[in-house]
Amino acid sequence: MRESFTISNTEVAPGSRAVINVPLPKLSSHTSMDMPLHVIHGRKQGPVLFLSAAIHGDELNGIEIIRRVLALKSLAKLSGTLVAIPVVN
Repeated sequence: MRESFTISNTEVAPGSRAVINVPLPKLSSHTSMDMPLHVIHGRKQGPVLFLSAAIHGDELNGIEIIRRVLALKSLAKLSGTLVAIPVVN
């Protein structure tokens, strides 16, 4: 059986998906922040694909693209792992 995918001390079992809140350094105001990332870990072996968007504040199209990719029903048959971060910055 395929092993779980581990990121930020969170395990994602084969054939499942998770939203993981990765802690970030505190702001200068000491406000805590985290960055949600989506992991879809397929049942079968395959490559790991990383998708990110909104690296710069005015690049918003990628957010919607990632949202649509994450909504695809075909991801249930994914071979490999998809890691997606809709808003990086």
